[in-house]
Amino acid sequence: MTQPTAVILAAGMSSRLRPLCDDRPKCLLPLGDRTILDWQVQALQAIGVRDIVMVVGYLKDLIQKHIADHYPALSVQFVENPLYQSTNTLFSLRQALEIATGDFYYLNADVVFDREILVRLASEVDGGYLAVDRKQCRDEEVKVIVEAGQVTQIGKHLNSALCFGEFIGVGKFSGEFADRFRSNVHAEARPGNEMAFFEHALDTLSDKDGLRAVDVTGLPCVEIDFPEDYTYAVTEVLSRLTMER
Repeated sequence: MTQPTAVILAAGMSSRLRPLCDDRPKCLLPLGDRTILDWQVQALQAIGVRDIVMVVGYLKDLIQKHIADHYPALSVQFVENPLYQSTNTLFSLRQALEIATGDFYYLNADVVFDREILVRLASEVDGGYLAVDRKQCRDEEVKVIVEAGQVTQIGKHLNSALCFGEFIGVGKFSGEFADRFRSNVHAEARPGNEMAFFEHALDTLSDKDGLRAVDVTGLPCVEIDFPEDYTYAVTEVLSRLTMER
């Protein structure tokens, strides 16, 4: 069976992480003996993914050079979002899905996670699957509400007290659901939604049948938005990650 393509969104400037990202994209921050991007790419390789579509913008040449230097045998297509300062992940994903036309994994490039999370997603077919950490969520985190096993709402705006947990920024979309989701991404990436996050296209789907949460509670992961997140990744998450290359 053909492996899905991986879509990695890495276009943003990460201004909230200054000065850490003054001279490099967030995904190239060091984490142990490799970068955040290395951890992601190697996790994808571990489950057999060989095709990656990567949306770049801020300091894109550094990302392209890193891939060329470290993964010459990997099939990586780069898509530039030249409007990375004035658009958000919804618009970046639209560009990626013009190339990734079948089933796909979705990764925000600033997530540090154990490869077991991708192993759990890999076993899921014909639907939308979101890796969710069940915990008390902060306002900044992308939250999900689940009813009868189905994700019914997703977004930062949701009431933390009602939420199942945090969507960590890693997912898988396959089959008919992937087609519906792709259509809504294209429909919603329009004037007025420039700063919308990609999950807006999930939340506004009229038919969310097949959208499920995959519980990854207890597996090491963190999305790095602020300096304290990076410190947590270095001091708490790194030592718990599966280290094999």
